[in-house]
Amino acid sequence: MEKHPLPFKPKTLPLAIATVLLASQPAAKVYAESTLSPDDQWSCKASSDGSGWQCSVEPMQSGAMKRAPRPIAPAVTEATRKKTSSQTVTVATSNSRANLRKTLDWVPKSQLSEKEQKALDEETPWCIGDYSEPARPGKNFKGNPDAAPIVAESDESSYDQNEVATLTGNVSVRQGNRQLQSDTARMNRSTNYAEFEGNVVFREPGTLLVGDSGDMLLDTGRASIKNASYAMHEAHARGNSDEIIRNEDSTLVLDDASYTTCRPGDESWLLTGKNVTLDPNTGFGTARDAVIRVEGLPIFYAPYMYFPIDDRRQSGFLYPTIASDSDNGLDLTLPYYWNIAPNYDATITPRIMSKRGLLLENELRYMNESGEGEIGVSGLTNKDKLKDENPYYDQERWLANVRYNQRFSERWTAKLDYADASDKNYIKDFGTSLNLSSSAPLNQMVGTQYLGGNDYNNWTFNLNAHQFKNMSQTSDDPYNKLPQMVFSGHWQAGKQVQVNYLADYTQFSRSDDWRYVREIQHPDFNDPDIKESIYDDGYGIKRAEGGRVYGQAGISYPMQSIWGFLTPEVKVRSVNYSLSNLNQQEVMEDLRNSYINQTFNDSDFTKSPNTTATSFSLDSGLYFERFTDLFGTDFTHTLEPRAKYLYVPYVENQEYNPIFDTAALGFTYGSLWLDNRFSGYDRIGDANQLSLGVTTRLIEDDGFERMRFGIGQIIYFKDRRVYVASNLGQEGKPPIDVDENYDAMDERLRSELTDSTSPLASEFIYNFNRSMSLRQDFSWNTNENRLDNYGLYYRWQPEQRKTVNMGLRFRDQVDRYVQNKDGHNIRIGTNPDGSPIFETANNNLKQTDLSFAWPIPMTTSWVGLGRWQYDLTNKRNLESLAGIEYNSCCYQVRFFWRSWIETDDNIDHPDPKNGVFFQFILRGLGNITGSSGTEYLQGIQGYETREK
Repeated sequence: MEKHPLPFKPKTLPLAIATVLLASQPAAKVYAESTLSPDDQWSCKASSDGSGWQCSVEPMQSGAMKRAPRPIAPAVTEATRKKTSSQTVTVATSNSRANLRKTLDWVPKSQLSEKEQKALDEETPWCIGDYSEPARPGKNFKGNPDAAPIVAESDESSYDQNEVATLTGNVSVRQGNRQLQSDTARMNRSTNYAEFEGNVVFREPGTLLVGDSGDMLLDTGRASIKNASYAMHEAHARGNSDEIIRNEDSTLVLDDASYTTCRPGDESWLLTGKNVTLDPNTGFGTARDAVIRVEGLPIFYAPYMYFPIDDRRQSGFLYPTIASDSDNGLDLTLPYYWNIAPNYDATITPRIMSKRGLLLENELRYMNESGEGEIGVSGLTNKDKLKDENPYYDQERWLANVRYNQRFSERWTAKLDYADASDKNYIKDFGTSLNLSSSAPLNQMVGTQYLGGNDYNNWTFNLNAHQFKNMSQTSDDPYNKLPQMVFSGHWQAGKQVQVNYLADYTQFSRSDDWRYVREIQHPDFNDPDIKESIYDDGYGIKRAEGGRVYGQAGISYPMQSIWGFLTPEVKVRSVNYSLSNLNQQEVMEDLRNSYINQTFNDSDFTKSPNTTATSFSLDSGLYFERFTDLFGTDFTHTLEPRAKYLYVPYVENQEYNPIFDTAALGFTYGSLWLDNRFSGYDRIGDANQLSLGVTTRLIEDDGFERMRFGIGQIIYFKDRRVYVASNLGQEGKPPIDVDENYDAMDERLRSELTDSTSPLASEFIYNFNRSMSLRQDFSWNTNENRLDNYGLYYRWQPEQRKTVNMGLRFRDQVDRYVQNKDGHNIRIGTNPDGSPIFETANNNLKQTDLSFAWPIPMTTSWVGLGRWQYDLTNKRNLESLAGIEYNSCCYQVRFFWRSWIETDDNIDHPDPKNGVFFQFILRGLGNITGSSGTEYLQGIQGYETREK
């Protein structure tokens, strides 16, 4: 709530009112020349024909306030009459003001203006109306209302010798954009006290107060309105109060008050309090003996509530959350916000779980002129009490996080991002408000960056120490980078010659037991569902640790015109290592087992391998355009053929290079134009190839791309020789526990290296309009006549509340091994060499994904929600979700059922889980039931956007 200055100027109001009322009439002269006795008063009424005022001296009414005689006011001039009479306006009748208590400016949607209806549909389409302040004098005033003149008017008025002004009938007092109306008003200049009776209405932009009577001390600003109703338009909030008191410091005190965001006449939910204080100076309100009622039924009580009334920060309790589930039991959270200083705050969150104990989470945020950061600590104050299926029973559990960004200058910055946890399941079990993923590794990084150079020669230097904490139970630990130094830049050497360069030094390391082997039943528990992950120190070349120096420099000469481009480029890449933690015999055995058709000599083994290659590329393209008309729409139709030749010589013995951050990239249309088919720097792919492709687009006159289609293929002039074997470093894992068929995967890899052409890749995007689109990705292996990859995705979001998504994904993969319930491969025979033969199954990725959020027909407030993910290969539901949602202006109810399979479940023996979730949200107060599975709904693409 904003601070409301006094709507009147102290000590000047009575004189101003008298001036306005009397200056425009001939009676003013009589007033100037006459002397009233203390028992007389002037009485002025509007003439019957509306042409002016009829004024006369009458005896003072009984009960009127008497004061000592005052000097006679000076006569009002004709100039003053013209000035003040021009400000007089017609005001609402008493009956219309009385009706305001029922409507409080709320207007049905059909009666709103076209502009207001459009805004309502975009922001809150479930609302059947909105608050709309009617046109009135001063509504559009843009200046400072404190400095604006006061204008008063009424049907009748009188001003006695004791300086008491009495206004009767449709009284209106206005200053700038503020307005006060009543049936009658009495104002005393000597005491600066004013009384208003009958249908009192106070307005200012966004605020409406309606009451039976009121009073005000004009020199202090203290005012009160009795038996009042109020509305705050922007907040869509309203309520009632026995009395609203406006103190001198602009705070509002409401006695026996109510608050709701429901429209007038609808009390689906209501917050009541015996004493409510709204303080615009701090931006917060308080309520004592607060009760939340839903359909008249009290559901929550608090002896004291502290809540915001604007965006400013203030200390106090935030809304509690209540939940219940099988793991945590009854779960109650009550956050406390501590506004330490304008640039420091903290949130302290005690959380009681009946099955686990008390958890405390504290987050401190801070900011200064050159940086900002946060410190978070979370953990159980006791050892974990949950016994069922909990490998961390009777253990201490905690999570910590520190983040800070520092700016030393416009060019020099530093960053700290460090998180750690007691165990890998902490975030999965408890969640956190620290915005950390439960599956991704936790960052433990500190670094600095410097930006140098100018527009023609810019460069960047980064120095980082980056460590990771693996939060997955079934994956290898990633390498740590301790440290990493990167120097990169771009130099515009002349008008067209461009030089790009990069130098990277990284020291890679990781813990001794980093390789995930398998899961077994936890030895400390009798429950077979409680698993323990087994890790070891790896095998072969993948055990490598050490330093890597990578350098890259390229010079290009881009030539561009409106009809096309031609860019030759020469690039030199070099990578050098200094390795440790390697056993020569183990490495050689690993390489010979992984690269079965290659010969490796023991004499070639080195702990300091290096690879250097100079590449050449020539990238070219043409632009053809024509104007066309399709279905009555003008388009620019483009045809953009492109050809890129790439030559990278084969550099032998790259198999001795470790695999720190390198993997083969998936093949898509964008892969046609890459210089390396590997990510990272550990492999430099050899190439002698020509990429050919063509793109065509339809572009509307306003730049909107209606359609884009691209197709292309690589022609290989020589077989490729560099690849990363699938089973590299897998030796030592029990074959019976590994469901990946590495031998078949490597056989396919080696076959693809000898293909004369790449898969035929294409992309297609068609935008039916700005709310409906269709996208397709396609990759066809012309050598094997096999579909490698395919994706088809449809999205339609015509309005904020409507979204429909359909997707189909396919990826051809080698067969996998079938496993039993214990996670072991099923043996069906023995090879001549004595190795086992395991049962295999189709492992192609073939999944559908359908989701929607759509209003139920014939309703305006009900929305259906759903998602269905299905595995066509293994004929199983990955996720099924169905629910309904009810929306109104003042509350939201959401109920849905979900069935799903965890991603780490045994694919042959999944363990589906089911859940029912309910959520009840009071708009303006928040979610009083806590987190109830809302994160699952984010899988409905467009749903999050719809909620914003």
